[in-house]
Amino acid sequence: MPSFNIPRILDEDDVFVDLVDLPAVFPLLVEILGYDIQLIIAHARLFRPASTFVPPWHSDLDGVGGIDPGQNPRFMAKIHFYPEDLTPEQGCLAFIPGSHRYSIGTPRPRINYRQDSPLIKKIVPKAGDAVLFNPHIFHMCLDNLSAHVRKSLIYTYGHFWMKNYPSAVPTHMERAATTHQRKQLFGLRSGPTGDHFGQSLLNQSMTKEVDGLLESGRKLLSKAKQLYFIKPPTE
Repeated sequence: MPSFNIPRILDEDDVFVDLVDLPAVFPLLVEILGYDIQLIIAHARLFRPASTFVPPWHSDLDGVGGIDPGQNPRFMAKIHFYPEDLTPEQGCLAFIPGSHRYSIGTPRPRINYRQDSPLIKKIVPKAGDAVLFNPHIFHMCLDNLSAHVRKSLIYTYGHFWMKNYPSAVPTHMERAATTHQRKQLFGLRSGPTGDHFGQSLLNQSMTKEVDGLLESGRKLLSKAKQLYFIKPPTE
């Protein structure tokens, strides 16, 4: 197989636990998903030199029932962290911008991913970069035509009422879930009712901290918009 996943990375080293609420990106996640955020999946992926192993231009949420992610952009969010620089030929992620609004069941576009197209946005990350995206957007990893393995750490987030995967729950919870925030991310309920729909980062003791978190998220979103979506004025 050209690609394989390493599950349960949260049990491998504390550094992978620390990534679940990394201050550089977690405010963005809370701003997008809301106070009831939960980690859904966490794993590492290695992609050897080979043709792509995923269906061209797919949505991760095509099998979801009962809700249309195309009409609910705050349904889930996904992050790929990159520990090493990638070259443009090293199996980079590519997206079709705007396709996260398509309804479930929309036919996949017939766009040749092996040819340059203005409809495609390819991301060539550097070491330490994080690519945050809506997993319903049509995307894929391109062929790895380099001589090197592509390495990435993948974290997917949703809401507390969703069923999480075993990979999102550390085996040694007492070591990993050291804060209210992390307990919620790992699926532990708080409060006497244990209500899945009432779980929230926002409570009387954390109002100030959460408000600061959201303000950081708004600033990061504004900065990203300025960098990537607003063209500078021409002279």
